[in-house]
Amino acid sequence: MAQKHPGYYLVLLIVIQLLLVFSLHLMARGEDLSKFSDSNVSGNFQLVDADGNSIPDHLSYSVRSENYSEGMVWVCGELQAMINGQWQAIDYTARGFNGFTQGEELTLYFYGGEIKRLRINGPFRILVQIKGVDLNLSGSGDFSPAYYYGEFEASDVVLFNGQSRSTSEVLNTVQQWALQSGLEIGPLEMATFNFDRWRFDFREKFEVPARRVWVSPTGEINWAEIK
Repeated sequence: MAQKHPGYYLVLLIVIQLLLVFSLHLMARGEDLSKFSDSNVSGNFQLVDADGNSIPDHLSYSVRSENYSEGMVWVCGELQAMINGQWQAIDYTARGFNGFTQGEELTLYFYGGEIKRLRINGPFRILVQIKGVDLNLSGSGDFSPAYYYGEFEASDVVLFNGQSRSTSEVLNTVQQWALQSGLEIGPLEMATFNFDRWRFDFREKFEVPARRVWVSPTGEINWAEIK
């Protein structure tokens, strides 16, 4: 049997994320919360201190893998907050699990630095979809405690797909990339992580316009001028 190119799995991950997020948005659009009261997905929220300084920097959501099929399972979650009387998406993430044991917790992480930047308080709610071999579960309705945005810090450590990465390390990569690409950027104004990618905003400097740079965890870099 021919071995698949490593890039095949990267493309597959991106496609699955897009499909899951699209379906979650369809669930959320115009839906009443009571319609999800019989959800077959249920879990729990927790504050997470990824950098170990006793200040929460992530919000996690965990579901147990009981009765889930063996092999690869994909979990996608859309975090929502009540804004102007409506539930609106403020973040989403997707994660693949392979070789888990029955009863193991499948955990998603949302970066608390973005909650702090947006100045949005809980309770938050989550839309979840889980896909695997002969497995397609979705649901909504789990609420977090009424967390205050000031409880979170904008940590340099970001958790994604079960791994941690330093934002300052990613910023250094962006600066090196800009130098090699001949793209001038001004002083850094803001750095954050949400919707499964980093965002860096650079201020205007002399004749250099303000620019925004996005970096995916796979290393893809995109940018645009800030009007």
